[in-house]
Amino acid sequence: MASMLWDGPNPEDRASCPYSVDFVCKPAPAESLNSLESGRLLLTVDLGGSTEVKSAAVTIVNNVKKENLGKMQGTSQLKYQTSLSADLVPYIRQTGKWTGEIHLPSNWIEGGTRAYEKTGAAPPKSSKNLFTLEITYHLLNGNTCTARFSSEDAFHWQVRPEAKM
Repeated sequence: MASMLWDGPNPEDRASCPYSVDFVCKPAPAESLNSLESGRLLLTVDLGGSTEVKSAAVTIVNNVKKENLGKMQGTSQLKYQTSLSADLVPYIRQTGKWTGEIHLPSNWIEGGTRAYEKTGAAPPKSSKNLFTLEITYHLLNGNTCTARFSSEDAFHWQVRPEAKM
């Protein structure tokens, strides 16, 4: 059994992790106006028509919050949460596609996103990508494969970086 982690859509070791990770991520508003939720991410993940994948999951990590946990005060568990995870479910109409959604808490977003930005909030100061999205699939042979993507915005993700002109 192997466990692989790589940056971007294509795995480095195709023998252990034979499938590239392609996805579409759409931002959506919170389910209700009175929630502590800033919004949701609706994901559709394509693993190339694979029938060898037994499960898939997605995790989003707030890197800035993770780096600054020592500066946090209070007892709220939500305040200290640096990652969110969701299991993906197979898409009934197409083999190899998986879907799921992640609910982003409002305390993750203040000032740090292009959409759903709270007024008057200052953007976090960071030279790195603020968020990491990890999509993991587990194969029937026991291998675990994780593709990692980075973004400065919790609501906007892309499989491949945009070409610079």
